[in-house]
Order: sequence, then structure tokens, then C-alpha cells
Amino acid sequence: MSRARRSHVTDFPRSHYDVAIVGAGMGGLSAAALLSRGGARVLVLEAMHYPGGCASSYEKSGGIFDVGATTLSGTAPGHPLAALFARIGRFDGLLPTDPPMGIHLRGTWITRFRDRDAWLREAERAFDQPMREFWNAIATYSDAAYALLDRLPFLPPQNIRESTAILPYLSLDWLRRAPGLLAPVSRWMRRYRVDSDCFRRFVDAQLLITSQAPSAEVPFLAGALGLSYPDYPLHSVRGGMIRYARFLADRAAESGADIAYLQRVTAIERRGTGWRLRTAMGREIEARTVITDIPVFNLPDVTDGAVRTHFQDVVGQIRHRGVRLWGAFTIYALVERTLGAGLPVNLQVILDTPLRYTGSTTLFLTFSHPDDDTRAPDGLRTLSISTHLDPGHAARPATREEYRGWKMAAESEIFVALRTQIPEFQDMHVSHSQAGTPRTFRKYTGRADGLVGGIPLDRRLFPFRYPRPKTPFDGLYCLGDTVFPGQGLPGVTLAALALAKRMGVDQ
Repeated sequence: MSRARRSHVTDFPRSHYDVAIVGAGMGGLSAAALLSRGGARVLVLEAMHYPGGCASSYEKSGGIFDVGATTLSGTAPGHPLAALFARIGRFDGLLPTDPPMGIHLRGTWITRFRDRDAWLREAERAFDQPMREFWNAIATYSDAAYALLDRLPFLPPQNIRESTAILPYLSLDWLRRAPGLLAPVSRWMRRYRVDSDCFRRFVDAQLLITSQAPSAEVPFLAGALGLSYPDYPLHSVRGGMIRYARFLADRAAESGADIAYLQRVTAIERRGTGWRLRTAMGREIEARTVITDIPVFNLPDVTDGAVRTHFQDVVGQIRHRGVRLWGAFTIYALVERTLGAGLPVNLQVILDTPLRYTGSTTLFLTFSHPDDDTRAPDGLRTLSISTHLDPGHAARPATREEYRGWKMAAESEIFVALRTQIPEFQDMHVSHSQAGTPRTFRKYTGRADGLVGGIPLDRRLFPFRYPRPKTPFDGLYCLGDTVFPGQGLPGVTLAALALAKRMGVDQ
């Protein structure tokens, strides 16, 4: 099988660049590819020895496991990845997953078909109530939103001039609907009389994956996009998500960008009309523009003066609003190739009662694609299991021994739940497993407190109080899942496209 090769380039030839990008996550690499193709001299500085950040892959016991994001979406015409590929070239590692997802709820499977009519029939069967008006509203808005996002000159608009510039792109229908788009998804569910307890549990679980918050907190503006994402093409990546990260890195390098690994940035400072960066390896770099692709929670530690104060205020406002931030408990396993053979590659299990050791009520499972023979030894396939975890929930035991005991107990409880609640998994045999916690994510990705999944698209923050990509400081921008428009590969890609457009690169 192919191996998850490492990248070892740690040096770079210049000390002055047009653009320095901090972090080789999917957003930073997308921006690097776009800006370098536009003629900018670009340097990407990455703390790890491989690209992709918390959406990359790692190799263990012969398997290649996706660390975080396990699905690739956004490739439909007019969607962010389609727009990116039109500019930098297509990615050839896509394996379609259809149906996109299966959901286990109340002892039965619900198939989340891509075909909208098939999904409507399945939803009405599963929840035993008419749903056409609700799902038609979801589909109508999401189709229109993607078409609009692809055209806007500024995303998001950050002042009166930019807000005025986007008005010609907004129809009277959009302006008339605007107040309703900020109402929570739960209000739209009541409006269309689909707010039964069972369906609410389903919607809340789906939104937890895409928006990190339940229907009572997510505005329809974001929730409709999150609920509709299985309506569009969904893919696995042959060889794991790291292959997509390397595709982006290669496209950037082919256009002249320098990408240096094992170069953790320790300081970002104003220097005249530009910026100076220092790395843990003792290098200093000057750049006219700096783009950070690390979480906003990390930025107070690498900035100073007014810049540090700004990011301290940003983080303080997020925490002040009381929005729950998430970590994850993850399991990476090798299982028999036949396990789950009759089920979709992506599965969500909605539990009747919370798990004791993580406090969570949903599990998200992703198998390696049946047509991908590069991810696991013969006869096996990879299985990633993740569940939301409040970083303060039992994840900070006082001693190392207590932490290890909690971790083993949480992993065991998850496997027991799967074996006892899902008939297809009753005889599941695991030949290798390894668990990850917020501590693991903090250690290997450097993310503050091990927070993953981005900032929830909660109405207390989104859209008006959500961190912005353009900072108050000339030449300093932010990307990634903690910056508007938020999490997921389509979100961070859209942010990179919008930033390139803002910087005058729109090929």
C-alpha cells in the first residue's frame, strides 16, 4: 500500500516576501495557491512536518487515518471547491460517496439520500409527518446562497463602503427575507410544523456536525447550508485527506510559493509598513502582508502591543457570549473490510442517553471508501469515530494515570455502545485502535485548549460578532475555521477565495 510520506523542507531562500502565511491548513494552502498564481511571492510557515493541519492524516499500524475532517464537499458548480479548482486545476483523488450518510436513530437506520425527492420520501417515512415545505425551504435557500456567495465582491462586508458594494447583488427577495434568515432553525421547524421531539433530535445532531450548535441556536442563514450539504456531491479522498493537502501545497509550490515545515511562528510584530515574523528555529522574515491560518485563540500568544490587545478582545468576546466551544474524543481503528459493507461510508449514531465518560449523545463514523485500497492492509479498512467533547468534561484529570484510565474507559464505552445498539456492529473485531482527546489535538496541532471544529455558528456570535478575516491592522488577515464563514472544507476554502478577491487576485 502507499505510505503517508512526510514533508521535510524546513528552509526557505528569502527573508522578504509579499505574503507570509502562518499555518499550512487547508485555508492557508488554498490562499497560498491562489495568491502565488496571482504573482505574489508567498511563504507558508508550518509548525508540523506535514500539511493539512487538524484536517490532515497520519499513519499507524499500516493504516492511514484522517485526523479530523473525513469528507470532502463543495465541488458542485458554483460551490467553493469548484471555484478553487477552476483557478488552480482539478484534484484527481475524489471517490464519490452515495448515499452520503446513514443515521441510526431509535433503533433504525435513516438513509440521507443525495436525491432530494428520495430524501423527502425517506424523511417522511422515518418521522411519519409531512416535510416537503420545510425541506423545500432548505433547498431553495441553500441553492440561492451558494449562487450569491460565489458572486459577492466582499465576504463578509466590513464597512459601509463594502456593504454598499454588495447591495446590487442582493435581490428584493433576499432583502425581504433577511430578518427571517437570522431566526433560529427551530423557529422555521415550528413554522412548518416539523418540530416533533424525534425530528428535533435528528436536526440537532446534524447541525452539531456542520454548525457546532443545535437548532435553537443556529440561525437559518447558516443552518440551511449545514442541513443541505448531503444534497450536493460528497466524496472520500483516496489516500486520506493529507493527499488533498499535498495537492494544494504542490499547486502553491508550482506557482512559486515556498513552504517550510517545522517552522513554528513564535512572534508576529509590526515593522514599519509591513510585518516581521520569528520562528522557533530562529529565522526572521519580513512581509508586506501576513495571513494567519491558526485559530484566533492562539493569536494573543504570538502577537504584541495593540495587535495582541485586539485578539485578546476577540477571544474575550467569544467567551463572554457563553457559546460552548468544543473539543473532540476520537478513535482511529482498523476493522474487517466487510464491516459495514451494506451501509454508507459516513454514519451518524444518535444515542438515547449520554455517554458517561464523554457526556455526548452522538457519534460520527467514517469508513475508508471500499474502492480505496491505499488506506489499510489487505482485508481491513480504516474506521474513524468522533464525538463532541467539552474540554472541561473529565478531560483534565489530576494525574497522568487518571487521564489514561479515563481515556481507556471512554474508548471502551463507545465500542460497547456501537456493538450493543447497532446489529451490524455486534461482532465487530478491531485489530488496532488509538484514541485522541483535546490533549492530543493540542499536542499535535498546537490548537489552544485542543479546540477543534471551529467556533459554533451560534446566533450570539454569527454572523455579526463572528471573527472577521480582515483585521483593523493594514496587511494582517485571518483564515481558518475560527474566522468567518467558519468551519469545514467549503467554509475555509470560501474564506481563501474571498480573501484573494479582497487582495485583488480573482483569476
